Amino acid sequence: MVDPTMNAMRMMQIANGMKPDQVPVFLPIESGFMAEFGGASQKQYHHDPGIMLECQAKVSARFGGLTPLYTDFGVVTEAAAFCDIFWPEDDSPWAHPAMETAADVARLKVPDVERDGLFPQIIEYFETMNNLALKRGVRSLVPNPRGPVGFGSLRGPVVLAAMIRGINEFLMDLILAPKEMHALMEIATQTLLAYLDLQKNHLGGLSAIFMCDDVCGLLSPHLFEEFFIPYAKRIFDAHKDVITIFHCDSDMAKTVLMAPLTGAKAFHMGYMHDLAHLKAEIGGSMCLLGNVPPVHVMLRRPKAEVVEAARVCIAKAAPGGGFGLSCGGVIDRGTPPENIDALIEATELFGKY
Repeated sequence: MVDPTMNAMRMMQIANGMKPDQVPVFLPIESGFMAEFGGASQKQYHHDPGIMLECQAKVSARFGGLTPLYTDFGVVTEAAAFCDIFWPEDDSPWAHPAMETAADVARLKVPDVERDGLFPQIIEYFETMNNLALKRGVRSLVPNPRGPVGFGSLRGPVVLAAMIRGINEFLMDLILAPKEMHALMEIATQTLLAYLDLQKNHLGGLSAIFMCDDVCGLLSPHLFEEFFIPYAKRIFDAHKDVITIFHCDSDMAKTVLMAPLTGAKAFHMGYMHDLAHLKAEIGGSMCLLGNVPPVHVMLRRPKAEVVEAARVCIAKAAPGGGFGLSCGGVIDRGTPPENIDALIEATELFGKY
């Protein structure tokens, strides 16, 4: 089993353009898997910090400490400061759009992250989960001065803006009402920067930022350059001293080579992209994380096929360093634990330099 401390060190090395002794593994496990593995519904998981910690601790123990402990409200984390949230009994939460027309952006403002939306509850969970973890002796891959529990991933500015406006409406308004959408993007970006400052204040510092923006992958090259790059770059540039990871598992067929323009140190891409091509084209500019198919292979195929898919990924992108093995998307509910074991084992079987 891969040592979690060594794995974290290797992740830091590849993010900074170095070649470690072995390819690290990156396990992006989402709330659906966490809740299911812990024997809870997702609604129970999201609404009880004790259950959230218990589920995450079980997953961490099962996979040798290679998964973190964190406050987890999924994709609605930041959107809740603007939108009404629907919490299904056993599925991921989602946000009702807060705007009926593009002009409604004029009535929006950057939220107070100490008071608005889910932000106060996130801080409450942060405190409660850390207290429980310390009392129970639960340890974490990346501890902080407060305890073993940190904060979850950050939404990207495009996906946050899209949830506030409504995804279809947002995509149309990029063409029909660009001025208003730039105003919305500014509000989304300032919200995300303020949330990161809130995290930093409570953690005593940040070690990594995992920014997820799948909606940006739907943009044309022109729109990607105009509406995503400058806003994402502001977020990553403000935290150059930590590991910054840009996640997008949409099919970025026409924009994937623009990923380094975000300023992120690492890129976690979808399964549909050829790692050999990415290694040749942008591997010298940023670390690559990927990209075993999360559904067709991780969820549905036997362990031996996961090992083979992982071997191919390593062969394509590991030479010279700057690569971490992962799946090409998130690891969601129903994924056999032995297939996650296969990813971990593949780094030891095929990833040594």
